[in-house]
Amino acid sequence: MKAFIYDMDGVICDTEPVHIEAEQRVLKKLGITVPLEALYDYQGSSDLNLWTDLAAKHHLSQEPEALVKAKAYLFNRLMHEQGVTPIKGVLSLIKRTDALRAEGLRTAIASSSSLDFIEFVTASLGIRDYFDTLQSGAELPQSKPDPAIYLKTAAVLQVAPADCVVIEDTENGARAAKAAGMYCIGFRSPHSGDQNLSMTDWIVSDMAEVVEKISCKFPEGLV
Repeated sequence: MKAFIYDMDGVICDTEPVHIEAEQRVLKKLGITVPLEALYDYQGSSDLNLWTDLAAKHHLSQEPEALVKAKAYLFNRLMHEQGVTPIKGVLSLIKRTDALRAEGLRTAIASSSSLDFIEFVTASLGIRDYFDTLQSGAELPQSKPDPAIYLKTAAVLQVAPADCVVIEDTENGARAAKAAGMYCIGFRSPHSGDQNLSMTDWIVSDMAEVVEKISCKFPEGLV
């Protein structure tokens, strides 16, 4: 392992419920009911993917980009009101991977969220300096499950995809990591819904499991 890459929402910070709340508020204003499970299917992907599909399915007059902005406004307001809550145990993992940087490990965040929001989260949690780069997929042509964000992150880190380990909490994110040719740890995040993580290499429900096993030789010796 030469690089450890974190997804953010649902892995570093517990923002998935806030995303859902903001989406439901926009949908309520539109007079549309969408099953919660359907919203979970888009977690890990971009807001534009979600609202493009919903606009087409429900024949909405609003442009998807306008719906993205409406949701983003509500989401940002809720996040500033509620503050950033880290996923249990993740700060210990971040400190562990940061310590491994002395052995040459590279670290990154690769998220579908905007770069502004990634910077807001890392500043709020005091962890910005623990990463070599912060990468947003929001401006890329294709979002997760497309591997573009992970391939870009590997290129920035100057590490071959096969030497990267990713931790993801959603099916879309896990598929992106595997399509990029990376080792993927599937994290069963408490608020990410019933995500299919069967394509991942190792599934955990507690960050402490990863802290215990992680080293520059990972996944060698993993039982």
